[in-house]
Amino acid sequence: MRFLFGLVFLASGILTAQDFTLQGTVKDQDNNPIPFVNVMAKGTSIGTTSDEKGKYILHFTESGSYTLTFSAIGFKSVEKNVSLENSNGIKLDVTLEEYLEQLNEIVITSNRTRETLDEVPSSVSVLTSRQVENLSQTSNSVADILTEIPGISLSTNQTSNTGQTLRGRNMLVLIDGIPQSTPLRSGGRDINTIDPSTIERIEVIKGATAIYGNGADGGIVNYITKKTAESKPFESTTTVGSTGSLVAIDNTVGANISQTFSGKVNKLGYVANGTFRQTGVFKDANGVVMSPFYGLGETSQYSLFGKFNYEISDKQNIELMYNYFSSNQDTQYVAELGEYGETPTIGVLGEDPGEDQGNRYNHNIQLTYDYAGIFGKTDLRTNLYYQDFKTVYGFSDFFFDPNLGFDGGQSSILSTKKGARFNLKTPYSFGNVNGYVLYGLDVLNDKTSQELVDGRLWVPEMDMTNLAPYAQFKTMYSDFVFKAGIRFENIKIDVPDYTTITTYNEGETTPNGGGVAVDGGQLDYNATVFNVGLRYNKWSVFKPFVSFSQSFSIADLGRTLRSATQNTVSEINSEAVIANNYEIGINSQLGKTRLSGAYFISTSELGSTYRETPSGVFEIARQPEKIYGVELALDTELLENLNFGTSFTYVEGKLDTQDNGDYSTYMNGDRIPPIKLVSYLSYRWKKRLDTRLSYTYSGNRNRFDPNDSGDYSYGQGPVDSFNVLNLTTNYQLTPTTNLGVGIRNLLNEDYYNLISQWAGRDSNYIKANGTQFNVSLTVKL
Repeated sequence: MRFLFGLVFLASGILTAQDFTLQGTVKDQDNNPIPFVNVMAKGTSIGTTSDEKGKYILHFTESGSYTLTFSAIGFKSVEKNVSLENSNGIKLDVTLEEYLEQLNEIVITSNRTRETLDEVPSSVSVLTSRQVENLSQTSNSVADILTEIPGISLSTNQTSNTGQTLRGRNMLVLIDGIPQSTPLRSGGRDINTIDPSTIERIEVIKGATAIYGNGADGGIVNYITKKTAESKPFESTTTVGSTGSLVAIDNTVGANISQTFSGKVNKLGYVANGTFRQTGVFKDANGVVMSPFYGLGETSQYSLFGKFNYEISDKQNIELMYNYFSSNQDTQYVAELGEYGETPTIGVLGEDPGEDQGNRYNHNIQLTYDYAGIFGKTDLRTNLYYQDFKTVYGFSDFFFDPNLGFDGGQSSILSTKKGARFNLKTPYSFGNVNGYVLYGLDVLNDKTSQELVDGRLWVPEMDMTNLAPYAQFKTMYSDFVFKAGIRFENIKIDVPDYTTITTYNEGETTPNGGGVAVDGGQLDYNATVFNVGLRYNKWSVFKPFVSFSQSFSIADLGRTLRSATQNTVSEINSEAVIANNYEIGINSQLGKTRLSGAYFISTSELGSTYRETPSGVFEIARQPEKIYGVELALDTELLENLNFGTSFTYVEGKLDTQDNGDYSTYMNGDRIPPIKLVSYLSYRWKKRLDTRLSYTYSGNRNRFDPNDSGDYSYGQGPVDSFNVLNLTTNYQLTPTTNLGVGIRNLLNEDYYNLISQWAGRDSNYIKANGTQFNVSLTVKL
């Protein structure tokens, strides 16, 4: 802590004595403020971004004439000349013209401060509001929306996102910075925890990072919720729609309705949304009902969202956000098992013996307080948040217990998080060298357990307290951007006394496992993680960067506890995973063509790969891991209003099973996906017609041999390639009315999703959706 206090005094002392201030507001042609505008003084490293109200402020240490560049996503860049002599507090307001075809500048906020991509020495992807709306026309699942991002695996088409990794590792999913993942007992339900109608944009920071704490070995995915409309006191947006199958439409039709109110009255801004979606039966390319096993068909999805912000003064702002999400399946079908590699598991009419499965509820509430210039030029941001989550899994005879009279059971994960973040940002400058110090403290309490709906305990409640002070330095000189950071993890987990659940083979009365009485205790984890990166921005055609970053995660402690064979918690192998990410990449702008690429290597001395034992029980293999890969992306304007883009992702991973430095064993398919290629062609005509055709290719991956009986272990099934085309079209019928049409799997490709192939199980061997439609009508007043 002395180190952090020293940073505060250092940052306060290096501010220059003379300061020329330039400030203003950036608006569009309709007089609406534009947030996240990149404002730079040409020929210097002085720059900033506008806040949510379009306001910006620049500090200069020398008088003179400067040329300012204003650029933002979806707007034409402009330059303004300004002269700073002996006067101070000059005001310069700027209006930008909409220009959707040129998307040069992307701003991210998930690094705890506003930055453009040119200021970040690492790989970042952002899905804008327009992209989210476009991609959601072919699916109401956020997991599907993410699949076009390089580095993220294809979705499972299930409630589970098991196997949908980021660079071969688990990602930490956030909503406005609030953790949604449950790393203490990873349940694979964290991606689908929000409705697309609530999302303003999605930011993905790739590679190991500890910026938000436990669980981000592959990176973070941050869902940024909608912002208030500040141009008028009241705005209403209503969307109604219908979905269904174009192969065999009977019983497949679903409906959705979404209502949003937004505006600003004096100093109070607000946005509120309510969305209901109901899906019909899902069918494959042959019109056969798909298995309902963790399916997204026959689901009812509810979403409530509200955000209120109040401008206390020019320097102070307070904001309250609440989001509720629930998605549950009420199916009239049961699974009829097929044979892995031969015939698919399908859905037939029947009654499921268990309760409806799905995410019962996900409550998120956050209070944010901002104070610009709380002392000197130091800005303060404080977040207080709360999350309450419950998900229910399908019925399984694994929980058969003749002594208690149970034919089976259903497990559920419950997780409650309470946290606070205290974030300070102090800028500094030495002549042409300037930057900032970002520092603060994160506090998190996470209580997670896994129990059966009948009351039996499977994983005891783990009570984690995490205190993590951190600091991040950023320095800009000439065309160089240098960043370095440090974070101190201090974690304590209390585990109560418990007894592992007793298991039986179906029809037998003698237990085959479990029943171990375990003495609880406290587990302590302490670690220091670092990051460092350098970027060079002199040439627009070649902007290289290099970086090293680390993450800290506790490898699914709940799974380890539920299969414990030792009698005390202290004897259980639950050491944390520290992942190291090494990366080199470039960004390039060649006229109207944008290129980006990165090569990465990710290593960890301890692994977190699931391994299936001969008895069918899963355990975590604590073996050294090495994952490496390449990501490439291109976007260009072929003709006026005609754009083309493509991205390529290759990831491979190996284990050092003998712990001798020889990484000779391939990692399973639940961690490592096959090659992914995504391309699109979009056309926009007079701001009335917007059409997009996207193509996804998933390659094959065959790294493992079957056992003597011809079966594959979990995660080791061979994966065959497939191709999928999606089409979305939006047409502006009137200035206030928009018609949208989405077609998923346009050519009705007959294939199996990745999880169906690599899982190597009859129950998972389920075909993908055939051609589906989504029609929507949006009225904005």
